[in-house]
This record gives sequence, structure tokens and C-alpha cells, in this order.
Amino acid sequence: MDSQILVALSLSLVGGLSTSAGALLVILNPAPNLKMLGLLQGFAAGLMLSISFFDLAHNALNSIGFLRANLWFFAGVVFFAFIVSFIPEPTITIEANNIQKDDDGSGKDLMKKHRRNVLFSGIITAVGRLFGMIC
Repeated sequence: MDSQILVALSLSLVGGLSTSAGALLVILNPAPNLKMLGLLQGFAAGLMLSISFFDLAHNALNSIGFLRANLWFFAGVVFFAFIVSFIPEPTITIEANNIQKDDDGSGKDLMKKHRRNVLFSGIITAVGRLFGMIC
């Protein structure tokens, strides 16, 4: 078998085993720490972005050259910075007056809603990763 095929199969196997190991950790841990979950989601998103960037950058450098590829990259950075300036950053502010309290007065509804939002964000990240692997 060709060595390039073996490398491709090995890397696919490592990626699949890593995804399975991460899924196993999520399944075995019944109540995930939201701070750690957010940190791991940020790491996964950064890893996916860097892989995509390096793949696209390599093709762009070979196709249009170093100077033009860098100019278009920084033009994209400026464009997205311009767009982000119009989109407000979502914030979670907890005010004493706005907390919906349970019967015992502890604000568990707010924590359940926050936990649901974080877990939904994880599902979206997983679907995005799956879509990125397919494409």
C-alpha cells in the first residue's frame, strides 16, 4: 500500500479515536463543569479554525503568491472587524431584581437555562466539526 494512503488512514484513525475519547469523557461525566466545558469548546473551535486557515493559506500562497495572499487575508480581517463593530457582544448580567427564584429562593432556573445554553453551544460545535470533516 502507498505510504500516503497509510498516512491518511492513520491520521483519520487518530482523529476518530480522539473524537471518541472526548465523547466518552462527556458521557461518563454526568454534570460537566461549565467553566471547563467552555474552555474545551474554545479550544476545539480554535483548533478547527487553525486547521482550516493553514489549509486555505497554503493553497492561496501557491495559487496567487505571498504578497497577494497576505493582502487579501488582512483585507478579510479588516472586513470582519468592521462587521463585528455593528454586532453587539452578548453578555449575561445577573441582577438581583431579574433572577427568577424557585420556591426555595435559590435561582436554579437561571442556572438551568445557562447550562442548557452551554450544552446547546457544544452540540452546535460538534455539528460544525462534523460538517467540516465532511466538506
